[in-house]
Amino acid sequence: MNQALLVLHILGVAMGLSVSFANIVMASIAAKATPDEKKVLGRFPPVMIRVGDIGLALLLTTGPTMLFTKYQGFAGMPWTFQVKLTAVVVLVAAVGFIHMNMRKAFSGDMAAMKRIQTVGPIALLSALTAVVFAVLTFTKA
Repeated sequence: MNQALLVLHILGVAMGLSVSFANIVMASIAAKATPDEKKVLGRFPPVMIRVGDIGLALLLTTGPTMLFTKYQGFAGMPWTFQVKLTAVVVLVAAVGFIHMNMRKAFSGDMAAMKRIQTVGPIALLSALTAVVFAVLTFTKA
């Protein structure tokens, strides 16, 4: 069972990180696009956000489940796990903030879009931090 959970967890990581990288690429394409092309390209981010939401749901479900079924909870976890967990909390907060601004941004509110563009790199950095510290936590010899 834990192997299946780990597969789903890693799939969640891949889905979540794909959103950040896809949006970076899409922003560079959209910056050079014509107004008609921007309308078409504008349909991509909401779809990718849904992919990220599913990935985050997988992570938030499988992570705690594995923590208790495989590692018997927080007690035996090293300090690197605490850093990973902090990064996950920052990630969830950043994603929540992005969601609060999404509808406005997709309706043309440039201030909301600017807020999303400011918080997006924080989400990516916290996700990458969580990955690095997960590796450090769970690959100890």
